[in-house]
Amino acid sequence: TMPSTYAYNSSTVSIPNMSKDFMTFDSGDITNVNSLSHNLPVSFNQKLCKLTITISPTGFPSNTITNCTGVYVKQGGNSTSWKIGPSTNVVAANTNNTAAFSPSTTLSTTIRMVPFAGARTITVHFNTLTVGGRIVNNNTEITSTQSVQLKEGKSYTLKIQFKKGPGINVLESDINLTGNGCTAQDKKDLAKLVWADGNLKSTGASNNYVWGTNSEYGYFYQWHKDYNGNNIDPCTRLNPTTYGSGWRLPTKNEWTKFARCCNVNSKVTIGGANGMWFLNSTKGVFMQLAGWRDSGAGTSATTWPGTFGPYQSETAGWVLDIDPGFIRVHDGASTSAGNSVRCVKGTKQ
Repeated sequence: TMPSTYAYNSSTVSIPNMSKDFMTFDSGDITNVNSLSHNLPVSFNQKLCKLTITISPTGFPSNTITNCTGVYVKQGGNSTSWKIGPSTNVVAANTNNTAAFSPSTTLSTTIRMVPFAGARTITVHFNTLTVGGRIVNNNTEITSTQSVQLKEGKSYTLKIQFKKGPGINVLESDINLTGNGCTAQDKKDLAKLVWADGNLKSTGASNNYVWGTNSEYGYFYQWHKDYNGNNIDPCTRLNPTTYGSGWRLPTKNEWTKFARCCNVNSKVTIGGANGMWFLNSTKGVFMQLAGWRDSGAGTSATTWPGTFGPYQSETAGWVLDIDPGFIRVHDGASTSAGNSVRCVKGTKQ
């Protein structure tokens, strides 16, 4: 243990408090005192490393991070995973997790760590976290994709980026378009679903489909068929590399709740495409009034483009029918007609 002072020939030198730093120094018997100078060289070698963790969100309607608490780096392993001191005298390291901290408003925090004895991954734990207004599951852990070796006396930066995935999920608290009878239960249920950003817009029969943007009407499909007429939910054709899996046609029950959470007579135009906002007018779901085709699939509507918007459901003949002044879900639609497709993901309701 390093003393608080060092005394020699009645002179005392105070040693600053360096707690939480691991230091080494040389010592030995003093010989040939008459030839000694009055200087005592002492060298200190840093045996910790410095790790700066930065957190950033991207792609969210609001790129903010809040309620970020209980963050720490998991150490794990055993004493051989870490090292303190020279190779000739390695001291067994404390293998507990680092102390928990909460990132500042700059979302960057620096901690000191025991270096790694070898290359390994780094796991950062979050007790609570909200990204872009969306609550992340408690006790989320993020592990680096590469193994690295942190060495003593070195500084490192670990960047953690939260990126919005494909699709639109509107929080229950953000569903504020209630002019068509939206209920509290509707909000709870709809907040569990993820909606495609745009209408399906692809031809062919391969699993490489894409969806369009708010300013595009998309293409038109017969009920429960891909563009080539194969009997399949067209949403399953979405490219899994781009969008992931699990996309499907909405149920008529989901459409019914969805139809209630809007304001009637609120048609807007985005980039030449007429449509209406549902759930929320800025971060909700924009549904185009694309019209329809009287028969068969196609890339453009034959009837009422820009005025009405029927959307398929998973049940034959049932559609979400968007007329700006009258929005409803009903049956009786022709299964041979070409209608718009808006895909959804989540447990069926």
